[in-house]
Amino acid sequence: MLALLLGGGALVWFLKDGTSALSGDTLAAYIKSWGIWGKLGVVGLMVAHSFIPFPAEFVAIAAGMCFGTVWGTLLTWAGAMIGGLVAFGIARKLGRPFVADMLKPEQLAKIDNGAGITSVPAMIGVRLMPVIAFNLINYGAGLTDVSWWRFTWTMAIGILPLTLLMALLGDQMREPTIADWMALLGASVAMLTIVLLARRIGTRGTSN
Repeated sequence: MLALLLGGGALVWFLKDGTSALSGDTLAAYIKSWGIWGKLGVVGLMVAHSFIPFPAEFVAIAAGMCFGTVWGTLLTWAGAMIGGLVAFGIARKLGRPFVADMLKPEQLAKIDNGAGITSVPAMIGVRLMPVIAFNLINYGAGLTDVSWWRFTWTMAIGILPLTLLMALLGDQMREPTIADWMALLGASVAMLTIVLLARRIGTRGTSN
C-alpha cells in the first residue's frame, strides 16, 4: 500500500513539474513503459489522488487507452476505493487537526459547509458530480459520524459512472462529447433512483 502511494505520488509530482503536461496521453505513455507493473501503477495513481490533487479523469482515460474499458474501469475504481478508504480512515483516526494541515483554508471551509450531508442520496449524489473534489469528500466524511459501511458502498456506487465513461473514452481514443455527458447524467440519475427505491422497498419489508 505504501509503495503504491509513494510510487503514484512521485509520478504525479514529476508530471506536474517542469514542462511535462499532465494528460491522458502522457500518463498512458508512462503506464505502458512500466510493462507488467502498469496495472499496479494505475491503482497507485488513484490511491495517490486521494492525497495529491490532480485530475483523476486523466488516469481513467489512460487506463482505458492501455487496458481497455473493462480493465481500465476496474483498476481505476479499485485504486479510488483504496485511496478513499485510507483517507476516510486517517481523517477519522487523526481528526480535524490533521485534515486542517492537509488542506487549504478554502477547502476546509467547503468541508465545514457540507458537514451535515451524510444521507445516502447526498453521499451518492456528490460522487456523481465531477466538479466536487474526490479527496474533500473522503476527508469530510471521515470527520462526521457516518458509518464505514455507508461511506464504502455509497462511494463504490457513486464513482462508477464517471470512471466507466472515462475508461470507455480512453479505449475509443476520443474526447467526451455533449452526448457523453448527457449519458453520464442519465446513468447517474437512474443509478441513484434505483438505490433509493431499493432502500425504500427494504425499509417497508422490515417494517411489515
